[in-house]
Amino acid sequence: MWIFPSDGIPIGESSKLKFVSFSELQGGNDSLLTEVDIDQVLLGVSPEEEILLGTDSIKTADTSKLARETQSLDTLPAYRRIQLPPNNPNALKTLLYGLRNESKHKVVRILHYGDSQLEGDRITDYFRNRMQQKFGGKGPGILLPNEPAASSRRCIFVSESKNIKKSAIYVNGSKVDGNKFGIGGSTFEISGATNKFLKWDSIEVADSVKTVQKVQVATYSKAKQASAFIKLRIGYSGYALAKQHSKVTLLYQNDEYFDVNLRNDNYINDYTLKPSIGLGVRTWDLKTKKKLTLSFTKGKFPTIFGIALDGKTGVAVDNFAMRGSSAIGFDKMNRALYKRQLNQMNVRCIILQYGINVVPHVRSDYGYYKNILVRQLLSIKAAYPGISIIVIGPSDMSRNKGGRMVSYSNIPLIRDAMKEAALESGCCFWDLYEAMGGENSMLAWVNEGLGQKDYTHFSYKGAKYVGEMLYEAILDQLREK
Repeated sequence: MWIFPSDGIPIGESSKLKFVSFSELQGGNDSLLTEVDIDQVLLGVSPEEEILLGTDSIKTADTSKLARETQSLDTLPAYRRIQLPPNNPNALKTLLYGLRNESKHKVVRILHYGDSQLEGDRITDYFRNRMQQKFGGKGPGILLPNEPAASSRRCIFVSESKNIKKSAIYVNGSKVDGNKFGIGGSTFEISGATNKFLKWDSIEVADSVKTVQKVQVATYSKAKQASAFIKLRIGYSGYALAKQHSKVTLLYQNDEYFDVNLRNDNYINDYTLKPSIGLGVRTWDLKTKKKLTLSFTKGKFPTIFGIALDGKTGVAVDNFAMRGSSAIGFDKMNRALYKRQLNQMNVRCIILQYGINVVPHVRSDYGYYKNILVRQLLSIKAAYPGISIIVIGPSDMSRNKGGRMVSYSNIPLIRDAMKEAALESGCCFWDLYEAMGGENSMLAWVNEGLGQKDYTHFSYKGAKYVGEMLYEAILDQLREK
């Protein structure tokens, strides 16, 4: 009789030879495999669908088997509710006040940070649409160049010149002078030759009725300027509200004057922007139907932190997907600059959705990760005291074990570490693992077309269910308060 290790025999540095066991040939322990009743888990969850016809939209109910079998719920099940920290029961006060009151006369902003689960604006886009339907607001929020899976966004596409370099808190080796990272955790610097601002000149110009006026114009040296631009193109699909905006805001830093050529559909104009050693902000009242381009044509290139497309009131929700991240790096951001950006953009809530990149590193204790996460949360709170923070735990993930897809056994340990970190830091926690059904739920989601075949990420349809549950969890808190 030959006996082989259950986890296989190593072959080389990265491969293993594994054998099917007798019990697996006989069906193994299928009777012990937890099965998830997806209809019961998602009871009462019925995402709206929006069909776009040109600039118009039609709302329809989801006619899938799941939606047909769901029922409305009078109260939210405990496993879908946001958990409040015992030491800070008013942790959502800033967000709830903003939604109830501030959103009527200004933009209330929610930052949604996360790992690759958010790429392509997944989860965020549906959640944003529901929030804007309820509280008003327009636009996709803050957009960044060099975004992972940028082409997967539906409502808007971002492209940029090749000389725009990205540095980010979640990218190994990224360094920025003074740790001056942007609000999305990234900073964008432009390389290439530039000319130099020299002085202001006064020139005479005549308007349409031939009235002559003196205006000040910036003059620059005659050195050749490299081409640099960021293009935003409205998508052919996506939610109607996200495809509209009434103002465009550039967040930047530059210690010299510089010129921006702005092309918005058929409108073209040049603007000289002021130096700003701290945070530079320039807002234009603009509505874009097809395409918006910002070209940096004269003067020293600015450092870019983001471009926001928003309405003038209501809610804005930004999507910051950080591929490969586990929420590490917020503590190294320049606190003063981060505070200025949060204040300038009226951020009322930060959502941190991470955990899946920790799962493959199986161990018996995740105290180290709890400590890391506590450090990130306290750093954010120190930069902007009073802000509402919601930590979202890991979703379920499956791996092939003996020919069957089963959950990683360490997910509850990671979830518990994240929950403890959030609550002990005075932040809220939302348990996505339990909300989607717990152990082996990803298998059920994949079988229903709600998860991708990597058994890690949600499908676009599944992301809408997550977005709906998150939206309902926040409304539940509004009703409670």
